[in-house]
Amino acid sequence: MVEYELINPSDPYTFIAPDKEVAALVVFTISTLYGAKSKDGLEEIPVFIFGGSAEWYQGEFGRTPDEGLADRRKQVAGALESFMYGHFEDRKRYEAALKAITDLERLDQFKAERQDGHRSLNDIGTYAHEMAKRIRGLAKEGGNVRKYAGCRGN
Repeated sequence: MVEYELINPSDPYTFIAPDKEVAALVVFTISTLYGAKSKDGLEEIPVFIFGGSAEWYQGEFGRTPDEGLADRRKQVAGALESFMYGHFEDRKRYEAALKAITDLERLDQFKAERQDGHRSLNDIGTYAHEMAKRIRGLAKEGGNVRKYAGCRGN
């Protein structure tokens, strides 16, 4: 698993993905106006302000973002669930707290309160968690993930 920082103009967020393809799909699900960079600096998902995200994805992974999302939606949902408000150095404490909380209701409350630290109008972490729920729900129903997941690609 690889830890990524979401590149965005407001608050710091990190997430965990198994690989660059899932990281790209996660970013595309939130917005192609954002990007991501791995903690080790070896992998980067570019910001696509002027379009071109689908062409980049096709060249990088040999298929369309729709095909990738349909194939890897469970992994994308898991990566979206891992979204955390904060920097790389905050994740260790965050993960320890998640492991210590055994009550599911309190776990959801902790995640919500942790996301509430954002300073901008965009609550990216809560949005990512909601998208994970949608994707997981549609995966169970066999629905069209891209249609409902909120993929905002260029």
